Amino acid sequence: MSAANRTIKVYELGQTRYRDVHLLQQRLQQQRREGSGVDSLLLTEHVPVFTLGRAHPEPKLRVPESLLESQHIEIVPTERGGDITYHGPGQLVAYGIVDLRGWGCSVVDFVSGLEDTAVSVLADWGIVGGRSELGRGVWVEGRKIASVGLNVRGGVTMHGIALNVDPNMEHFQYITPCGLENVVMTSLSYEAHKAVPMPQVIESFVYHFRRIFECQAEEVDLSRARAAS
Repeated sequence: MSAANRTIKVYELGQTRYRDVHLLQQRLQQQRREGSGVDSLLLTEHVPVFTLGRAHPEPKLRVPESLLESQHIEIVPTERGGDITYHGPGQLVAYGIVDLRGWGCSVVDFVSGLEDTAVSVLADWGIVGGRSELGRGVWVEGRKIASVGLNVRGGVTMHGIALNVDPNMEHFQYITPCGLENVVMTSLSYEAHKAVPMPQVIESFVYHFRRIFECQAEEVDLSRARAAS
């Protein structure tokens, strides 16, 4: 499908509470399923939270749950695939609300496209990322740098991919990331051996998402949208 037939609105939400954006995704997915709304890409960083995949409702923790409570880190069940993962400041999370039928795209193609987007972002900083037989996501020399999980209802996606830019890596030690006992998590700043500004990562992600999915991206000015509402 040509770029002229694929259009997505891009929303940079800044730092958000997971539950708020989860509700927003559910609403946008329902609207898209009903034929209203538009294909959307939500970009955000969350306050610290652990989320659970639908097939793994019991959190695989390495620390007492009381430690998470003392640090005000929630554990939230979701309808996405995959296992437990962490979201926090310094991690770019990209949620796609996309009508796959309208894009002529399969679920596997969409997941692969998200991974390819993250791989291309890494390449912009001279890092070679790729896939692994250990599971979906993006890996750098056996270390996991991005996790992916979707929910698809009526051909419309929600959830997406989380790319570690420079998060608090200690928080990953609280869990068994993605249910993989020996997985080592890493970040873009660690692999690049320098600080990497989030705005540049967002710009790179949108550019490569548009290129890989051959779509037109319309970035929404949220300050103007709020002022008009």
